Order: sequence, then C-alpha cells, then structure tokens
Amino acid sequence: MKVWAKVPENFVRRFASDPDYIRDISDVEAIERIDYEERFPCQSPSEALMLVSELVPDEVAIRYLPNGLLKDDSLCWTYSEYCAEVIRTANLFHSLGVSQEYSVAVLLPNVPQMLFALWGSQIAAVATPINPFLDIDQITSISDQANAKILVTLGPGEHGGQELYQKALNVRTASKSIRTIVVVSELSVSSQVAGIDTVFEGQEDIVDWSVGMASQRSDQLVFKRRINPTDVAALFHTGGTTGMPKLAQHTHYGEMVNIGQMTLLGPDPSKDQVVKSRMKVLCGLPLFHVNAVCVSALNCIVNGGELILAGPQGFRNKSMMADFWGLVERYGVTMFAAVPTIYAALLEQSSDSYDLSSLINCGCGAAPAPSSLLNEFHSRTGVDIMEGYGMTETTAGAVGHYYYGQRLVGSIGLRVPYHRVRVVIIDNKGQIERECDTNEIGVLLHSGPNVTPGYKLPDNNMGAWPETGWFNSGDLARFDENGYLWLAGRAKDTIIRGGHNIDPLITEDALASHPSVEIAAAVGKPDAYAGELPVAYVKLVEGSDVSEDELLNYARENVSERAAAPVEVIIRTEIVVTAVGKIFKPVLRNDAISLGYTQAVKNICPDLQFKVWVSEDKLAGRKVLLKILAPLTNGAESTEKKLEGVLNRLPYIWELIS
Repeated sequence: MKVWAKVPENFVRRFASDPDYIRDISDVEAIERIDYEERFPCQSPSEALMLVSELVPDEVAIRYLPNGLLKDDSLCWTYSEYCAEVIRTANLFHSLGVSQEYSVAVLLPNVPQMLFALWGSQIAAVATPINPFLDIDQITSISDQANAKILVTLGPGEHGGQELYQKALNVRTASKSIRTIVVVSELSVSSQVAGIDTVFEGQEDIVDWSVGMASQRSDQLVFKRRINPTDVAALFHTGGTTGMPKLAQHTHYGEMVNIGQMTLLGPDPSKDQVVKSRMKVLCGLPLFHVNAVCVSALNCIVNGGELILAGPQGFRNKSMMADFWGLVERYGVTMFAAVPTIYAALLEQSSDSYDLSSLINCGCGAAPAPSSLLNEFHSRTGVDIMEGYGMTETTAGAVGHYYYGQRLVGSIGLRVPYHRVRVVIIDNKGQIERECDTNEIGVLLHSGPNVTPGYKLPDNNMGAWPETGWFNSGDLARFDENGYLWLAGRAKDTIIRGGHNIDPLITEDALASHPSVEIAAAVGKPDAYAGELPVAYVKLVEGSDVSEDELLNYARENVSERAAAPVEVIIRTEIVVTAVGKIFKPVLRNDAISLGYTQAVKNICPDLQFKVWVSEDKLAGRKVLLKILAPLTNGAESTEKKLEGVLNRLPYIWELIS
C-alpha cells in the first residue's frame, strides 16, 4: 500500500467490529459502538499537520495557481514546507503580542498565506477568517467580538489589494481591538527570503508579511502553548437574522471530529480500488467559509492529499470556470466541493473532450440543489454530486450521502456518525412540543461533538438551544422510513443566495433608512442560478411618491453587504403584520415564490396565459402550482417541455394543473 493511503488511519481508527462498508443507518449505528474519542485520536488541526509532515514530508501539500488558469505556472509547497510556514506564522503572531485570549482576523482571498494564517493563528491564538466583501462596520463588529488584535490583509500592490488594504486601515481606526495590520504584499515570495524592501517600513503597527516571517523560526515554536481539545480554535461568522454577523465557536477537537465524520462518508482507500491516487482537491470556494476550510483544506491534510488553490477569486473568476474541466484533467483532481449555482455554471462548459476519470465524487451543500441539476450533471460527466448538509454551527458536515450507500436524489442523506439529529415541533415560545412522526415536517435540531459550544456573545445564544445540547438549525426537514433526511424550507428568515447566507435585516435596514419608507421586508425569490435572490416589499409613508426604481437604487447604494442588495423592490399599500405588529413573512415568501416562477415562465413563453400560486405540501413544505388558462392549440407538448426545462432548475417542486 502507498504511504499516502495509510495517512487516514492516523485520524480515523478502524476496528474489528466495524461493518465492511457504511451503507445505511444500521451501519452508522454499528460504527458508533466504538466511542468517538477512541475513533478519532487526533486532538487538533495543528497536531494533524505536524504528523502528516512527518509521514509524507515531500508530497505536494498546496498547489497555488496565481490566476486559477491552465496557463499558470503553479507554486507548490510540500508538507514539510507547509508545516514550516504554519510554525513560522504562529511565531510571528506570538511576536506581535497575541495569545489564546485574543484572535487574529484574516481578511484575505484564496491565497496560500490565508492557510498559513488560519492554522498559525489557531496555534498562537484563535483564528477569525472574515469575508473580504463585508463592509467596514461588519468587519469591525466581527473583529471586536472576536477580540482580534491583529488583522491580516493584502497589500495595495496586489490585485484587489488596494480596496482591501484601505478597508483594513478603516477597520483599525474604528475597531476597539485591532492594533496591528499584517500586510501580504509578495504572494510569490518565500518567507525565507530576508531583506525585502517594503513600502511599510516606518509605518506604525503595519508589518510586511514577508519581512516579519523571515525573522521567525520554522522548526519549532518559540513559545509554550498546550492546546486542550476543548479550547476554541476558530470563530466563524454566520449570517443569522440579527443584523450583525454572529460568531460560532469551533474547538480544536470539534474540527478534527468533524473531518473524521466526513471521512467515514467516503470510499476507504485501504479497501477500494476506486482510490487509485492521492487525494487532490480543487478549491474554488472561499477560505473564510467552513466548507472550504474543512471539506477542502483540512480534508486534504488528514488524507495526506494535495490542495489545489484555483486562484485568489476561485469560482468567482469566470476565466477559471472556463478552464475548470481542463484543470481537473491536468492535475488529476479527485474531488471538489461547490454549491448548486457553481454546478449550474459548470454545465454550461462542455466537458466532452476532457478526461475526468480521476474524479471520484463531487460535494454539494449550502443550498438545496434541484433534482434536474443532479441528474444532468451525472449524465454529462458520469460523476455523482454527493449532496450533503451542514452549518457553521456544526463545524461543517452534519448529514450526507455515504459513498457505498443509496443515493436518493433530492435527499440530503443520512446523519454522519456520532452526530444526532431530531425533527421536532417547536411551540411559539421556542420550546420543543413533541417529536415529529415519519415524513412529518418539523424543525431540524443538532447535537454532537462537532456542534459549536455556542456563539461568542452570550446574547446570541438566546433561543438557539431549545433543549440543553440541542441546537436549533432553523431549517425545516422530515425523516423518511429509512432515516434519510429531506429538507423542506426554512423556519428562519435567512435568504440563501448562491450558497451565501444573507440576513434580511441588512436589506431591510438599508430601505428603512429612506425617509419615504414606513415598513420594509425582505424575502428570497427563487432563481435558477443563485437559488434565491433578495426582493423587498415596502410600504411607504403616507403621501410619499418615491418609485420602486428609486428605492432599488437607494438600497443598492446603502446595503452594508453587496449580496444583500435587492434585485427588486415592490411597493404595497399594506403589508400583513401579526397581532403584535410583527411582519408576517410567510405571505410575502409565497408571493415572492409565485413571482419567481411567473417571471421564469414569461421569459420562455411570453404569450402564454397562466396563473401561478403556492400551496402547502405535506412532504416538500411548499409546492408551486401552475395552471394554463387558455387552451394550447398548437405545440402543447413543446410548451410543456420548455416549462420543464426551466422550472425544474428552480428549487421548489411544481405541478402543472390541467
């Protein structure tokens, strides 16, 4: 057996009592006869990296494509070099005054230094990766919540660096905690190179990454730090519905447990001939998000695999998307993770002339994927999209399809081992009323060693735990007879745009600041590409005559997060509220769903006379009904095929009523 094939054995132990393959819930329960602490021996990501650097020191750990393109000359780091850079980074952060009471805010795109900073800050302090597209107020709020003393960002000379660098300066001015900015300005320069001229010399509390790293030891830590398994390793921000991002705490051992849980979903390299080569993961999702950090980066480490960073912008780069299948062929990519919008875009790129035989499976999460998308992707590429489900609050993966199990299109799969899920009815006080029956829709709860110990701010935990140890996901779901989970919408208000969670309050607050707006309510409108797009319903102050277009432009200029900008503003004379004056969003959600399907139909059949409405469905939660009002004299079959081709790409089930 190849050395790399033995690497996972150090992180996921196998026992004689284990089933040969994990296929169904009974196999999951058999795995759980061994305690998870015995199953997953590694205590932290830093311990994992150091161990793998000893096992396969000369294997490529990171391959960086500066532009994410086929023509790029890649930059590579072996595992021994990767580990050395992380140790050097931890020493740098320690020298700048952080310890485990503080955090390091990392405001970077997908560059190798993002990984060095992520793991290095987990050793020296706590890692706080931040979405570079957030506005200054949000980044400041996250930094202060996290007690971040250092902010790492791009230098002004790098592509996209001018905006990020200026943002970092503004954050430091506004922040109560940030003291030092570390600037990454030589992406292609090794930290071992000393004496680099820098524009930051003499500037107070601004440190050039390369210069700072050059003076640090790479063979050992220069400080003592005993990492306990329950110590907080990272703080990941999540959208939520409170206006400002909440910070979910991840522990060192929780991260290792979750990567072990997800490893058990996949093929076993010690038994299966499908695993013919070392794991090679193409990473195009952003490294400030748990999916890329755990499913791609940490997954590679525990498998001794190669992480291919497809440029700073990843999937946001249209040129990279055009080269995607060529990259898979050239670098022998075995897996990648994406969201439904990315898979839809990849289907627009022909894969016929490429050898995709290295691909074992593709992960999909963050938002529901239409069944037609899953089927079409398989028929075009021969590869299955393995739908899964997780949250920032569950570290990453909580539910998924097992490689050797049944793959039910539309289901998110079975729970991962050692993770507990319940589907319950929650009363109006946020308490559990009862467990749901089979195929009855309720609220999905999570519990397990991978679940966050809580949000950083105690107030954010109010209402999140209806029972001790059980986290309320806010998602609606049902169990079928075999233990498979099926999502059925959201109980919370979060809008999911291209896999990105959007707090509707961001959209609503921007519109509510307009003097002519009395009430603003944002909900998600279904979209074939993004999954959902924010639309806003507005009631005007009496006597106002502002137009929808004016409000739309105003909202786009004033939202604190670009993705929260509404695509439509709809003025209503009345917006339904509850008895206590709260906006009753179910009515608006149904209206937005009808609007999305109506627009989709009009785009392909502009002369069709029809009606769309939303009904409750016992299994799916919501169903869209479409009734054609005038008889189709010619081309009835062609019209129905057109409708299927477009509406099957939208997220809700639908039915044509004759």
